[in-house]
Amino acid sequence: MTPEIFPKDRDFHENRYDAIQSLRGIASLFVILEHIRFLNCGAFGVDIFFCISGFMMMLTTHKDTHFFFRKRLIRILPLYYMMTFLTWWALLLFPEMFEQTKAHPSLLIKSLLFIPFDIGGGVLQPLMRIGWTVNCEMFFYVLFFISLHISHKYRGLICSCFLAAGVVLNGVMTVPSVPLSFYGNPIMLEFILGILCYYAAGAIYRLHCHRHLGSFVLPLCAAAAVILFAALIWTKSGINILGLRRPLVWGIPGFLLTLCFFTIGLYIKLPKWSVSLGDMSFSVYLIHYYPVMLLDRLIFDFSAFSVNALAGAFAAAALSLLCSRISWYLVEKRLTGFLKSLLCRPRATP
Repeated sequence: MTPEIFPKDRDFHENRYDAIQSLRGIASLFVILEHIRFLNCGAFGVDIFFCISGFMMMLTTHKDTHFFFRKRLIRILPLYYMMTFLTWWALLLFPEMFEQTKAHPSLLIKSLLFIPFDIGGGVLQPLMRIGWTVNCEMFFYVLFFISLHISHKYRGLICSCFLAAGVVLNGVMTVPSVPLSFYGNPIMLEFILGILCYYAAGAIYRLHCHRHLGSFVLPLCAAAAVILFAALIWTKSGINILGLRRPLVWGIPGFLLTLCFFTIGLYIKLPKWSVSLGDMSFSVYLIHYYPVMLLDRLIFDFSAFSVNALAGAFAAAALSLLCSRISWYLVEKRLTGFLKSLLCRPRATP
């Protein structure tokens, strides 16, 4: 192990794993590519996000569980609510830009409360359609919060049982309710893969600290990461976004990629730009759809490959990243930082 990166006597839970942030950033770039229609090749970025989320929840709650749910709300709600209201105003002003979503007050309330509903054609998504993953994350946080209070030691196992039970219940019911259909989607199993990743990463870290991993591990993980990304892109055309096949075909590679990047990060420091991109990945995810859609419909045509569409893709990605950087600084760093200092301050002992 390189001492400058992680001192060998430092506990597994005390490190910041920038390589995981880099993977999160790369996943956010793929999600941008998914919504550029002639590319349409990055939906699996969501599956990587879910695996990382399971890993990080286990890691960050090992020692400190104070204000867990409050911190999650502060992290998610400000930007999610801002983008939801932005979508609502756009629906009121430019309804012709939206194919299915309608500006009904009840749908706004359900979106703000993470209550799934059918926006049309059997599609279960909030007003801000891309926010469906945020709903999944919030449900995972609720289950994890409950699990923490049942048993801190077995929080991962208990939460995994809750998630698996929801998927099984959704599968056996002949006519499941809308919330169960949404939160019992097999994609929720990918949070379990993230929890498993936490235990696997801990074992890898201990082996690395005791010099039990050979020098071949770094190039092996790097090669595996390239192959896994290639496999994810190759399987894009045959994936069923709603079925059990998704956590198998995309969830398991997401699990392996998380482990690969974790291991790579034990040996080398990844570029700062990739870490910064990971830090602002939440903003990238929630914001990118609107610049992409706007440039697609008003200036460029992303329906098929062309020189013009390719130039538009670069412009859309650049504009998305610029808007996301501003959002990250103003909302994620400044506003949420202020809210955390205000609402998550330890009580002074008398």
